[in-house]
Amino acid sequence: MVASKALDAGDIDIYAEYTGTALTVQLEQAVITDPDEAYAKVSKMYKEKKDITWLKPFGFNNTYTLTMRKADAEKLGVKTFSDLIKDAPSLVMVSEPEFLERDDGYKGIQKLYGINFKDVKAMDAGLMYGALKDGKADVCPAYATDGRIIAFDLLVLKDDKKFFPPYYAAPIIRNDTLAKHPELADALNSLAGKLDDTTMQKLNAQVDLDKKASKDVANEWLKAQGLI
Repeated sequence: MVASKALDAGDIDIYAEYTGTALTVQLEQAVITDPDEAYAKVSKMYKEKKDITWLKPFGFNNTYTLTMRKADAEKLGVKTFSDLIKDAPSLVMVSEPEFLERDDGYKGIQKLYGINFKDVKAMDAGLMYGALKDGKADVCPAYATDGRIIAFDLLVLKDDKKFFPPYYAAPIIRNDTLAKHPELADALNSLAGKLDDTTMQKLNAQVDLDKKASKDVANEWLKAQGLI
């Protein structure tokens, strides 16, 4: 919300926004599960209502998901949320408290999928991944680009009924700024499609787990891609 207000006020010129956040929070529209349709909707409404342009998406979808230890998921044959239904009565889920109480979180998943775990434990977000990694829990909600997914060898389960809306990230820019600096569109669009979920997991792991500066990680990646 802070970045959005700053962009609207002209205090900043560009930032990266998520389609899901723009649609449901900024524009107060109903959820659209089709990624292309959601992008088209926010792009059109931002141009009409805010005089802001959505450039091309980076490629990653930082939506909510459910994760399991990869070895356990493969052993049980679990690849999707629906696959969890048969095994959930013997599994323990750990989650931050807020997610458990939200209709667009665990309550909504239960209602749509009919998943009922053996036990559900509330835990601080900073501890729940460790609990999953150490075998103290079997399932954990996560953002799809979290660095701990790849670092802890977790599997992202497919939301096969599309409960969670898409959260594709894209640069958005004020049109008055774009008019003054039209070259920015080509520069930022050169990132389009180059950052998928796995790439972002690796980059986030360098920042969150290896404690590298985000600026340095971004700079190294841009150089490796030949973009700078």
